[in-house]
Amino acid sequence: MKKLFLVLTGLLALAPAGWCAYEEKEDTTPNTNFIAESVVPAGTRPVQKSEGDYPFYGGNYPFYGNVPEEMLPYRNIEPYYRYWLTRLNFYGPGRDYSAPPDLKTLRVGLLSPPPYGPEAVRGEMSKKGVMLAIEEANAARQPGELPFELVEKADSPQWGSAANIAVEFADTNALAFIGTVDGDATHVALRVVLKTEMFMVNCSDPDPSLTETQIPWLLRDFPDNRQQGYLLARLMVEERGLTKIVVFRGNSRPGRMGVRPFVDAVRRLGHPVLQEINFKEGDRTFDTQVAVIKQANPEAVVFWGNPAETGPAAAQLRAAGVKAAFYGFDRLVDPDFVELAGPAVAEGTTAAYPFDPDKTDPAWTNFVARFQKHYGMIPDIYAGYAYDGAQMLLAAIQKAGPNRYRIQDQMRAINEYNGVCGYMRFDGRSDNIAPIVYAEYRQGCWHYFPPPKAKLPQTAAK
Repeated sequence: MKKLFLVLTGLLALAPAGWCAYEEKEDTTPNTNFIAESVVPAGTRPVQKSEGDYPFYGGNYPFYGNVPEEMLPYRNIEPYYRYWLTRLNFYGPGRDYSAPPDLKTLRVGLLSPPPYGPEAVRGEMSKKGVMLAIEEANAARQPGELPFELVEKADSPQWGSAANIAVEFADTNALAFIGTVDGDATHVALRVVLKTEMFMVNCSDPDPSLTETQIPWLLRDFPDNRQQGYLLARLMVEERGLTKIVVFRGNSRPGRMGVRPFVDAVRRLGHPVLQEINFKEGDRTFDTQVAVIKQANPEAVVFWGNPAETGPAAAQLRAAGVKAAFYGFDRLVDPDFVELAGPAVAEGTTAAYPFDPDKTDPAWTNFVARFQKHYGMIPDIYAGYAYDGAQMLLAAIQKAGPNRYRIQDQMRAINEYNGVCGYMRFDGRSDNIAPIVYAEYRQGCWHYFPPPKAKLPQTAAK
């Protein structure tokens, strides 16, 4: 055996350079078992290649994250490989599996956050959006068609409980599930669906790393913190000329991961943040952090956390004499921020936001009217995106039938969608990368504006 090993080693040594090198080959195996149709409402236009679309990708679609060219990693060199540009296919068996026996309803799971936690209000609005979609879909069912059944399970603060719930959905023959707001729980549940092979639609977690797992059983229609960070970087640095920036974020995964695209973006624009200061969830006094920020004398403070903490923090910064402009992501628009900070402190605050809730297009206004009639309240962005996500999923089930694998094919085939929240465009991670807006608090209310114009490309297409 030893002689054979020496002989083989000698032959390998004589082989020409590169003979044993790994070479990645394109998978040309066609999926002929099932052809997915796009799940989109009537009238949605097909994706068009634009010559101005990101020359780093050659104008190809889908591309990654809607990253502005001037904020693209490794933009001055060509890296060996770029991840997340195209979607991973599922080549396993299952598309020919028969429906579960004695099927009486088409079950859809809903993973909600704990009803007593910091995400409870957002989770309740998401739940109402999903419930309205289910009720409207059942009202439109034809005789003989199985009704949809919503199976809701609430998460608990115990780490890993979302995994158990995801398993329960599979064990009870749910066809797919929707959820959740909490980033930690969503990540845990996503690892489970890789094993249970059940599709998950996320309508509320903005964690940018969620879809970078490339697990092909996920679609997210809620614009993530990547989109919000890029908009804020372009607005603050390129349009308003702010260069002395301090980040004040929650010391949690949503805070740590959520602000990262913004921090990276302003660094690539040549103006790294002066400081990144943390606070803990539940903090209400911020004496140490305020003193450090005041000493830095920033032009802008970017908040990344829940309004229960950012509202009092903003008030204490102003009371200490900090005159910096306030910026942040969509949770600054939460009514609690203005209430806790005070209208005078909140005046002039700017936040990235998924869309203009004051818009007057029929899809949104009709949804608002139906939601208000049903629940006696105005829907927010969480209700809207939950409704749209549920509508996409229900349409996929209608087309694919009670088969998880064909449902996955339908959902991963979606490139564009027109919902009540507006136009959506999904990238190589099945993430919604449609343009978002920003909001400013002026004279007692939020006003919404289109995103700042893109900077003209500085490089040639590659």
